[in-house]
Amino acid sequence: MKNSIVSLSYYLESSKNYTNFKVFTRNILENNSYKYKKYFDFCMIFLVLSTIGILIYEVNHKKIHILDLYEYVAIGIFAFEWLGRLWVYSDIRKRVISDYEQALFLSKKYSVLRSLKKAFKEKIDFIISPMSIIDLLAILPAYRPLRVLRIFLLFRLFKILRYTNSLKEFLNIFVERKFELYTLAILTGIVIFFGSTIIFVYEGPEGVNDKINHYFDAVYWALITISTVGYGDIVPITPEGKFVTLILVINGFLVIAFSTSIVTTALAERMENIKRTRVENEVQKLNKFVVICGYDIMAKNLIEELLKLKKKILVVDMDEEKILKAKDKNVLAIKGDATNMSFLEKIGIGKSATTIIALSEDDATNLSIVLGARALDKKIRIITLVNEQEVESKLKLAGADFIINSNQITAYVAGEFIGQPVAFEALDGMLLNENISAFIDEIEIIETMNIIGHDINSINFEEYNLTLIGVIDSANNHEFVFNPVNIEYILKQKDILIVIGFEESLKELKSELLRVESRN
Repeated sequence: MKNSIVSLSYYLESSKNYTNFKVFTRNILENNSYKYKKYFDFCMIFLVLSTIGILIYEVNHKKIHILDLYEYVAIGIFAFEWLGRLWVYSDIRKRVISDYEQALFLSKKYSVLRSLKKAFKEKIDFIISPMSIIDLLAILPAYRPLRVLRIFLLFRLFKILRYTNSLKEFLNIFVERKFELYTLAILTGIVIFFGSTIIFVYEGPEGVNDKINHYFDAVYWALITISTVGYGDIVPITPEGKFVTLILVINGFLVIAFSTSIVTTALAERMENIKRTRVENEVQKLNKFVVICGYDIMAKNLIEELLKLKKKILVVDMDEEKILKAKDKNVLAIKGDATNMSFLEKIGIGKSATTIIALSEDDATNLSIVLGARALDKKIRIITLVNEQEVESKLKLAGADFIINSNQITAYVAGEFIGQPVAFEALDGMLLNENISAFIDEIEIIETMNIIGHDINSINFEEYNLTLIGVIDSANNHEFVFNPVNIEYILKQKDILIVIGFEESLKELKSELLRVESRN
């Protein structure tokens, strides 16, 4: 028996079909960042609301067989959902394997019953959790002959909490403020108890107040009064009763004011988390995007250029005001510490981010960002700003692919402008004048292009009204070969052509190279 359970656990652990299906089930039920979960949540919300709608319809209408069938199908789906949540809540096989290997390591006798007991306890923890109980209560109305169970259909409304993050956050307010709310509830209960007791003592005796015959009537009157509803069906007639009424009304205002203050304060604090979670969810949906750490003047100009290239951008900064300014530019922005590896991982470094640009004015901050990003992703392109030239070597060692020395660039541009003003103006006008629309673009030679193995001069750039500036030699440590038209240069895979020309011409050349590829 023991050996069979251990063998079965190892078999399931090594089964790709089993583990993949369990991962899929966990993602679809629990993982808010899973791209298909929103469709599942939408279907479940529709199912919940439609079954509640059927309940309302059947109050004053005859039962329809098809609606009964629909209800049974819904119950079946709810039951499968609950079983799925029970299944993914914990892994029995991992518990067995962990305990078994620990026993082997410590040379102790392994007890499979102990492992199963632990696993069973974990499942029980799930079963008695509040949301699991709500799920079970929502399934109970499947027994249609007992109509009293149909009231449990309303528990299905609570199931919607599972599928809406905003409602989950709102519910968390009551969890976070439970001490304040418990205290307020206890004080309110004491006031109601004293009020109902006093009114019952003075007006409960027979012949005093014909509306208060039992203690429950007194409690009902006290609760209605303190809630400031005041139906008027029970009215105090003695001076003592009227005095207690005044006390309850005043306490009622205080209770409403305090409870409103507690909830609104907590909601205001929670709104930041809700906004942050929403941005994080949007980030999870991004693919091939650029992360810019630090929002300043350079970042603003860089974002404008990247948007022209239709790049997806995520701005990260610690300053809330800068985040708001970035959002004003319709750019996705999130407040956070980019030197924190956990935060970098959360925003997609190591997953779908292709480039990270560190633009902090502090070299130490940039160095931390480079180290963290490179540790998470060996292939990500890292660009960083450097303020002190002595730090450049450290940034390269840390893994930066390209370093921007703003002081050096400024000096170089000023020197070129003074030394060759005409040439500088020409290049400046050609590249930065939007009316001319000239672009410098790069064309990577991909694997299946038949141009591989041919001389670069076999491409007629003049035919496309383009000028070849140079080529990045992929086989020679990415050396830049300037204007190789008068030499024989054999193109290789991953070489990059640097070409200048108009956008349409660049598109034409790219499409021609790809068309040649498709023909072959």
